[in-house]
Amino acid sequence: MRLAISFDYDSPEGYRRSFGLQNCRPNADQQGTDALLDVLGQHGVRATFGIVGRVALDGEPPEYCPQQVCAIHRAGHEIASHSMWHKYLPPLRRRELFEDILYSRKVLESRIGSDVSGFIPPFNRPMHFLERRAISFTEVLGLHGRGRARQSLGSLLHLLRLAGYGWSRVSFEDKAVALARRLGIRRDPAPMQPFVFGGVVAIPLHSTGFGEASRALVRRFLNTDLTLAIYGHPNQALEDNDQSASRLASFLGSLEAERAKGLLRFHTMKEIETITRSTP
Repeated sequence: MRLAISFDYDSPEGYRRSFGLQNCRPNADQQGTDALLDVLGQHGVRATFGIVGRVALDGEPPEYCPQQVCAIHRAGHEIASHSMWHKYLPPLRRRELFEDILYSRKVLESRIGSDVSGFIPPFNRPMHFLERRAISFTEVLGLHGRGRARQSLGSLLHLLRLAGYGWSRVSFEDKAVALARRLGIRRDPAPMQPFVFGGVVAIPLHSTGFGEASRALVRRFLNTDLTLAIYGHPNQALEDNDQSASRLASFLGSLEAERAKGLLRFHTMKEIETITRSTP
């Protein structure tokens, strides 16, 4: 089984645009990332950090943390874009969205001196994806209070390809599968696997945090050839919840035996992209 861990580095800019993090400590991502890097290093695990591009610009912490972005890269972790400004993407016009994702990639690449090929959407949106039978009425009708959607997940993936990206983490629900599950027709569907859409590898998200739910999910599919994607937020790493650095340490420690037996392999999202493209 393959396991890809990613982190959403929102930054103070992201807190200001969030639905519930306006009171988050300004240095929460900065301090939380240091704690996560320590844990990942102790266990020899490489992860993917989706970082708001603004963080990589020159300036003073915690608004700007270019040195930390480089430190993450030097530690062997993948750097992905979490957009430039952590805007809510669905209502953006096509040009505005394209300029945002292109600018963020260029800023991050310039800072680390290496290619950035992945994208992690802020708020895990858009989720509206008719090509995969996923409907988000909150986005289409603008129920979040940020405007009606102009972009779907499908249109985002097409723009990412044009902006030079190779993969994107995605989160959506196939309504047909969900209905079959509710009716008892399909009780235990396997986790959705990475797929190529519009030239971009879409990597479905499966779980948040490193608590019991994520442990149970991993153990359930240990003896398979499936890919699972789990994520957290550095701004939660020093809090007492399932996204904390201490829970991550416990999570990784609980899987050491399986990893030693070759039942579990950790990958960056870029590696998952490569594996997906090479699979017939």
